[in-house]
Amino acid sequence: MLNQLLSSFHLSATVFHRSFFHRTLVCDSWSTDTSGNGHANFHLISSGKAYLHSNQHNGTLLNAGDMVLFIRDSAHLLSYSPEAQLSNAAENEPSQFIAYPMEVPLENSTGLICGYFDFGSDQQHPVLQQFRDCLVITKAQQIGAIKSLVQSIISESHLGAHANDVILSRLSEVFFLALLRQLAESPTTEMGLFYALQDPKMAMVLQHMYRQIGAPWTLESLAASGGYSRASFVSYFNRYLNQAPLAFLTHLRLTQAKKQLQRGDTVIKVALDVGYQSDVSFAKAYKRYFGIGPGADRL
Repeated sequence: MLNQLLSSFHLSATVFHRSFFHRTLVCDSWSTDTSGNGHANFHLISSGKAYLHSNQHNGTLLNAGDMVLFIRDSAHLLSYSPEAQLSNAAENEPSQFIAYPMEVPLENSTGLICGYFDFGSDQQHPVLQQFRDCLVITKAQQIGAIKSLVQSIISESHLGAHANDVILSRLSEVFFLALLRQLAESPTTEMGLFYALQDPKMAMVLQHMYRQIGAPWTLESLAASGGYSRASFVSYFNRYLNQAPLAFLTHLRLTQAKKQLQRGDTVIKVALDVGYQSDVSFAKAYKRYFGIGPGADRL
């Protein structure tokens, strides 16, 4: 089931900023804020230290090897100082920064690798609901593949070789998939998709949903696929995923439909593939969910 989830998950990473920030007699402060691009931003401290300011963090110290990930685009600030104010982020001018190329780091400089993840049509994917808005992953918390990938990203960033940014972006994508796998193996809360998958009966229901997305499912048939009574199925599903089973199924169907439309499939083919009996009923459901008709998403 996890293989199916991750293989169909839309993910692309872009690393757009690699610099060293250094305090000087001319400029004794620096800060950076990459929010506002509509994507999931991340920052990796490749050397030195920085302080994180966000709605959840008020001057949290980040050391070399630590990483911060904002699953949902939100205001934040990385700064030289634990006293910086998040509200001042928009006031910073380029002249307040002194950024040195990766090849010439200075003593006591702070190295930052910044980028973002684009989830495309999977922006509301159930796996992303597992995450808090802001996730700090310290070097001490990194184990196994996560630890190796972070080290590889830092090492590659220092090389400055050909296709450097492309390789960094691909390494970042693999890092995120490894993070999802680690979260699936040990969920941090007793709710969500990954926690539901640890219940064999619920995992069976979800597997049927994903593999037979176009089947004429009802609450009764979904419950029976996992050996539940109708009432107990609805109760467990709501407890695990915090939404009704048929609402979850609608989400799966319409996000799958969006992917097929963007590949160029016809509206009627997509409608039938994801369980609608006509393109008219499908178009109504699609517009109600996404705010635009299916034709607007078709390439």
